[in-house]
Amino acid sequence: MESGFEIVLFLAGLAFGSFLNVCIHRLPRDASVVRPGSRCPHCGVPVRWYDNIPLLSWLLLRGRCRDCGASISFRYFVVELLTAILFAMCGVWFGMSWLAIRFCIFCFLVVGLIFMDAETGLLPRAFTYSGIALGIATSGLAALDSSGSGVLLRLYGIQLPTAALAVVDSVLGALVGAAFFYLAWALYYLVRHRHGLGFGDIALIAMCGAFLGLKLTLFVLFSGPVLGVMYAIVWLARSPGRKQNWLASEVPFGVFLGVSALLAVFFGEPLCRWYLGRLR
Repeated sequence: MESGFEIVLFLAGLAFGSFLNVCIHRLPRDASVVRPGSRCPHCGVPVRWYDNIPLLSWLLLRGRCRDCGASISFRYFVVELLTAILFAMCGVWFGMSWLAIRFCIFCFLVVGLIFMDAETGLLPRAFTYSGIALGIATSGLAALDSSGSGVLLRLYGIQLPTAALAVVDSVLGALVGAAFFYLAWALYYLVRHRHGLGFGDIALIAMCGAFLGLKLTLFVLFSGPVLGVMYAIVWLARSPGRKQNWLASEVPFGVFLGVSALLAVFFGEPLCRWYLGRLR
């Protein structure tokens, strides 16, 4: 880390990661994230403040409850560390700017949704819907490259100021992402008479579009399914007995969309430039 800003973001990421663990455990169960305070899910004893220090407490307790000795999931440690690293990376990539803060918010939401989908198969609206609103609301304050929507608007002779174009890009990203997955859901339902995608996945891609804009949303629409297919191939190769029922198996698609969205934040622009350069 080259400056105090990244250090501050790392420490903030630890704190937000600790709160994110509460959200991951409670939101899919429709429980309040405010009350009651943190407590052991096995014995119900409230967690002492010195046992609630991000990373350090889990290590000192060796991943076990101080009172009953029950195992504390390694997920708590991973989420705190991952959130802190992503927050610091936002500072490194985007500098001391509103864009860094905006993508810290996005990383917080995406990490939470990845782990909630992996553990429960649910993508709570409290994260996805509020994420869509936050992405659009903050788009004019901290704009990404909006060239994707800019090119589209120029075809119709429309030119907008930078802030207005950023808002349009955010809205288009959300709409295009949601429309694409909604169409995929509808076609699959017509053919197989069952849900191939959850509406939570549609809300998640809309949230990604609201933060990433049109161009990077297209990146996620392409890379997310690719990661999902790669996972399915490895899963089938390691479990030959499941091949007969692989079409009936459910894959937490939100995990792969979330990972693709995080890749888009930090590597999407250079990857898009590389790909477009190959086409010339």
